[in-house]
Amino acid sequence: MTLAAALGRAVDDARLGPTGEVTQVYPALAAIDPALLAASWHPLEGAPATAGHADARFILMSVAKPFALALAVDAHGADHVLALTGHAPTGLPFNDPAAITGGTDGRTNPMVNPGAITVSSLLDEAQLRDGLSRFAGRPLGADAVMVDAIHATNQRNRLLAGLLAERGLLRATVEEALHRYTLQSCIGVTIADLARMGAVLAGGGRDPLSGERIVSARAAEVAVRAMAVAGLYEATDAWMAHVGLPAKSGIAGALVMIVPGRSALAAYSPGLDATGNPVRAQLVARAMAPALAP
Repeated sequence: MTLAAALGRAVDDARLGPTGEVTQVYPALAAIDPALLAASWHPLEGAPATAGHADARFILMSVAKPFALALAVDAHGADHVLALTGHAPTGLPFNDPAAITGGTDGRTNPMVNPGAITVSSLLDEAQLRDGLSRFAGRPLGADAVMVDAIHATNQRNRLLAGLLAERGLLRATVEEALHRYTLQSCIGVTIADLARMGAVLAGGGRDPLSGERIVSARAAEVAVRAMAVAGLYEATDAWMAHVGLPAKSGIAGALVMIVPGRSALAAYSPGLDATGNPVRAQLVARAMAPALAP
C-alpha cells in the first residue's frame, strides 16, 4: 500500500472513532463542526498527499508555537530565547498560571501559553505574519473575526502576560505581546499548508518544494526539540513513549507531526480530548507513524 493510500485509510478509520469535544475556551471556536477531518502528508522528496476535508480552513492556535519559536531563535539566538521561556515540561494544562507562579523564576517552555507569549513578545507583527507565510510557501493572513473574538475573551492569557511582565519575561508591553500572540494563533491555513510548514522543520529549515531556506537548521532543531518536550502539553510524555515522533497540537483542532529528515504529517479534527488535543487527528497520526518513521 502506498503512503497516500495509507493516509486515506487512516482518515477513514479515524472517522469511526470518537470525535471528542469542541473547545469551550473561546466561544468563537465552539460552533465548529466536530465531524470535520482532514490530513496531509508532505515528504521532503516526492509528491504530497491529502485526504478528508482538504478544503477546510482553520486557524493555527497553538500549532503556530514551534514556527514562531524558530523565527525568534533566528532573530535573537537560541540561548537568549530559551533563557526567557524556559524549556522544561510543566505537567500542567497549557494555560495554567500555576506554571508561572509555582516555580522560582516563572519560566515554563515555548509550547505552552506562558512561554509562547514570551516568544511572541520578541517578534513584531510583520515578522510573525511574513515568517509564517514563508513556512507555508504562500501569503497567509489572520482571521480578523477570530482575532476580535479571542481578544474579547482572552482573560486567561491576559493574566499570564501580566504575570510574565511582573517577572521581566516579556520584551514588549502586555498589550503588544497579547496582540501578537493572538495574531499568530489566528493565522488561517488549510491542511496542505500546515503539512508544508511542518516539512520545513523536518527538512532542517528548508522548504522542500522551493528549496528556499526559511529558517536556520539550528532554529528548526530547537523547534522540533521543544515539540518533543511539550507539544501535546501534559500528554507529551505518553505521546513520545507510544508514537515517538515530535508533534504539536492546538485547541482549534490541528496537529502537526515531524519525521526529521523525512516528512511531516498534518491532521485536523476540531473535537478534543481532556488535555486539549484533537482526538481524530491523533488517531490519524498514530496510525501513520509506523510507516513514516525511519
